[in-house]
Amino acid sequence: MPRLILQRCFCLFAALIFFQIKADALVLDWDSVAWANGSLNNSYQIDPMASGPDVNVDVAGNNGATLTQYSVAPNPQTPTINNDFQGGLLFAQNTLVLAVDLTNPTQSITITISFANPGGVSGVSFKLFDIDAGGGSQDELTALRGLSIDGSTLIAPTLTTSANNTLIGSGLSQSVVGTAASPSTGLQSGRGNVTIDFGANVIQSLTFTFGCTGFFLDPAYQHFALHDVSFTPNLTPVPEMNPAMISILSCLSGIGLVIRQRLRKRL
Repeated sequence: MPRLILQRCFCLFAALIFFQIKADALVLDWDSVAWANGSLNNSYQIDPMASGPDVNVDVAGNNGATLTQYSVAPNPQTPTINNDFQGGLLFAQNTLVLAVDLTNPTQSITITISFANPGGVSGVSFKLFDIDAGGGSQDELTALRGLSIDGSTLIAPTLTTSANNTLIGSGLSQSVVGTAASPSTGLQSGRGNVTIDFGANVIQSLTFTFGCTGFFLDPAYQHFALHDVSFTPNLTPVPEMNPAMISILSCLSGIGLVIRQRLRKRL
């Protein structure tokens, strides 16, 4: 009898551990969702286990900056979804395209991506296309950071640049600036890519700011594209007693009682 109870408890414990660490990577895929042209905030349900929207994307202007129309016909107001940026991929995919025509280098836009999963998310990774320079502007990415699940710590991502942009600084002070013009499509279109990767860090949200370096008093039109966002929900339980853990403790308690009774009989 004790052996049978022990076997059942072991199976229950193994199943619980598997459930807690097993999570499928999810993707905010711009080929699968919609974004109303010019909208500055949208939420999506990506996780089939979520009860409601679990990813939110917000775009905000800084120091009076506003988004502008896309330079390519039919010239929709951005943010907008299209497949005009290939990013070095074999075939172009939809991305979220953002465009600005800043009046001075103090202006910029900030993109915030938030995750509603109570345990936060890890493995957050995505690429930005067309971070480059030319035509009277020099793209600049700053304030790239994630927020820890308890809201107390800022976390720096790992940044990977390409041929036509470069990394400056490190940690929370790191930034990326464009160094040369990149084509939007074709074999060389990946030369303006920047990969942002938070690795195993568990975060609840991330932000980054896009603008122009201070070399241009009145920057020319700029645009870039946000490609698909990958992430994995963190299933590690929050510090509270869940039903499965209660079952395990009850099971172990039962084993203890059985062993105690057998010892009494021997005495």
